[in-house]
Amino acid sequence: MLVYFLLPLTVVYFLFLSRATILKSGDYRKKEIFIEKNNFMFGFWFLVLLSLAVCKGINVGTDYRMYYNFFLHQSYDGVELGISTIYDISVKYHNFFLFALCIYFIFLFFIFWGIKKNSPNYLISILVFILTHVYFTGYNQLRQIIAVAIIFAFVSYLVSDKKFDKFKYIIVILVALLFHNSAIFLFCLFLIPKKRFAGKVVIPLFILTIILYFVPEFKNKIGEIIVKFSGFYMEKYETNLDYFFEVNKEKGLLQLVPVVIQMIIVTISLYFPKIKTSLTFNSNLYKFSSNVIIINLILYSLAGIEAIDRLQVYFSCFNIYFYSFLIHLLLNSKDKKNSKVFIVFIAAFWVLYYTLRLITNVHGIVPYSLLNNQLI
Repeated sequence: MLVYFLLPLTVVYFLFLSRATILKSGDYRKKEIFIEKNNFMFGFWFLVLLSLAVCKGINVGTDYRMYYNFFLHQSYDGVELGISTIYDISVKYHNFFLFALCIYFIFLFFIFWGIKKNSPNYLISILVFILTHVYFTGYNQLRQIIAVAIIFAFVSYLVSDKKFDKFKYIIVILVALLFHNSAIFLFCLFLIPKKRFAGKVVIPLFILTIILYFVPEFKNKIGEIIVKFSGFYMEKYETNLDYFFEVNKEKGLLQLVPVVIQMIIVTISLYFPKIKTSLTFNSNLYKFSSNVIIINLILYSLAGIEAIDRLQVYFSCFNIYFYSFLIHLLLNSKDKKNSKVFIVFIAAFWVLYYTLRLITNVHGIVPYSLLNNQLI
């Protein structure tokens, strides 16, 4: 497990080594604090995360061995075109390592593309990427995580004020569908408003979410509704609808506590700090990410319905944008004392969350082992 603790600690170490850059505009009263954007460091962490993912053993991750067996028995017929093409290449060269390299390169390329294009700083975004376990989700859900990364990288098209950019985002979704059919659900992102949800709406919804979390009958009813609109998913899971559309796993109070803390963080962010339009960052994307995270937390009342869980994988990725923007606002807030307290609270929570998920081994990634001989 040591490697998993060294990973975020090293990012934090480099974060402290980075200089705080203060940019001044033509107006001498306007200053903006950045954590230095270092392209060398950006590339370094891309290679570190790529190496860890590609070089892990087949037992690191609950689903990874399944993908290896698909390769061994060439039983990947019926999977999406993008994935089957990568399989074809690896089978041609009798090398599963090549399959893993292609998968994780594409995944990390688009995640890092989105960070470089949209995030106010690199290291904080990479740290959030690791601490929120979005990175480790890729140790299992190899197909979907590529679709997630593609959606994440080009979400700026969706929040753009240019009408043609909406059409571009439809193309992005169609490309994501080449890697996982669940991307079809992402047309719902067009329904999410650009304006941030108001606290007077969010707080009651969060309270309702907590109540409904303990009402499994509600989850099953929602599952039945999803069946009616599922299309290809209904056909895919027709032999076991209970698995995908109804509650297949119950989560207890321990799993709810981190969600409640995230609700508190998001609620505070609606009031503090205020969004500064003068800052050099995509305020539309920050507002949109806030709304996506709010919806993601509300959907937790339906936790256990596989179809909802699939959708949440896409939504969880927006934590990278949300917290990167939020911390940038806090760094540039005039209320330095409360900003520091809030940053410490956010950091402490995610470090604890990261540690507890490793201890409980949710992803089946502990202990980490290097690649097996049979992978090559």
